[in-house]
Amino acid sequence: TVQEVIGRSLPMIGTYGDLDNKQQVVALIDEDMCINCGKCYMTCNDSGYQAISFDKRTHLPHVGDDCTGCTLCVSVCPILDCITMVPRKIPYEPKRGIPYVTGEPTPAQPASCGPCACP
Repeated sequence: TVQEVIGRSLPMIGTYGDLDNKQQVVALIDEDMCINCGKCYMTCNDSGYQAISFDKRTHLPHVGDDCTGCTLCVSVCPILDCITMVPRKIPYEPKRGIPYVTGEPTPAQPASCGPCACP
């Protein structure tokens, strides 16, 4: 009955601090189940990390090393269990911007300015 279902998910609700950020997963596409619709490719390229390439000859998607495990591809795939998330073999290290080197000027601090007390 409906009464039996109400509230069953409440024990699953938690805070961000309850999450295990050490777990890293990547998408794995089952080529035998894939219907070559390209939805995973389009979603990853438009809203994700451009980690899925699409073979022009076979029309099969391929997940590259840039996959962050965001699961966007899983959410748009029309075939249940065609895309699964599996543990990442090599830890993912985000590549965000240009690495900062101590002592070098930043965009907010031009080389000609240096450390000063500008008003």
